Amino acid sequence: MSEYPADHSSKRRSAPTSSFSMPVDSGMFAPPAQSHDAERIYRQLVASIFDFEKTLDDDHEIGARLASYSSAVSFYIQDVGYCDPHIITFSGRNENGEKLQLLQHISQLDILLIEMKKKADEPVRIGFKLKREAEARR
Repeated sequence: MSEYPADHSSKRRSAPTSSFSMPVDSGMFAPPAQSHDAERIYRQLVASIFDFEKTLDDDHEIGARLASYSSAVSFYIQDVGYCDPHIITFSGRNENGEKLQLLQHISQLDILLIEMKKKADEPVRIGFKLKREAEARR
């Protein structure tokens, strides 16, 4: 005997669908590898950056917002890397053009990909370059 009322299925509502949808790589839910955790997360970041850039128009390029600091920091991502087993790196420039590099432990990785107004005539696209480099490392 079920604890739910007989008509419970008619009372359920689906969550509203989002107009922005990115595929989730099933590999990101795999158990962590012993010695290549950062590389696995790096590959997922590269795929996410590549997919996110496909949604941008010609007036925007990829950026990131870090909200886990005393104030939100936004920056233009120019490169992403890793140092196994636990460090992910982000290099870029802030909105004032100052260089920055973030070194982040994989257990604390919390980055929001955002669109930012392009700084030059052509928007910078790093997803294809990162994806090509990640595939060459295999």
